[in-house]
Amino acid sequence: MKKLVFSLVAATSLVFGTGCGGDVCDDAQDAFESAIEKTEDCPTSNAILRQFKPTDSQVDECKDNLDDCPDSDQDKLSEAYDCIADLPECKESEEEAWGVKFEACTAGLSGISDACRAE
Repeated sequence: MKKLVFSLVAATSLVFGTGCGGDVCDDAQDAFESAIEKTEDCPTSNAILRQFKPTDSQVDECKDNLDDCPDSDQDKLSEAYDCIADLPECKESEEEAWGVKFEACTAGLSGISDACRAE
């Protein structure tokens, strides 16, 4: 369980602590809301995701930084958000496996430029 918590915190802070571009920012918020809904039966994952849920002001700030975020990074972010949105429902008995799937969605974000990271 500790590995799950660590993985989700690390992956969540990366995927939802980054973002730029109008549609990319909205996609991040949508993916986040989808992940929260899908983890209602997985209390640990759900609690972690709720802590990192982007606020409307964070989404607006993300949109304001569009010009600073390269298209290639926006593509990586969109792929991660699409992957997260496509995750299955989390079942409590399989919560750790769901966390691994979530983490796999964020694997390509390690090279995101600083211009695309939220401050």
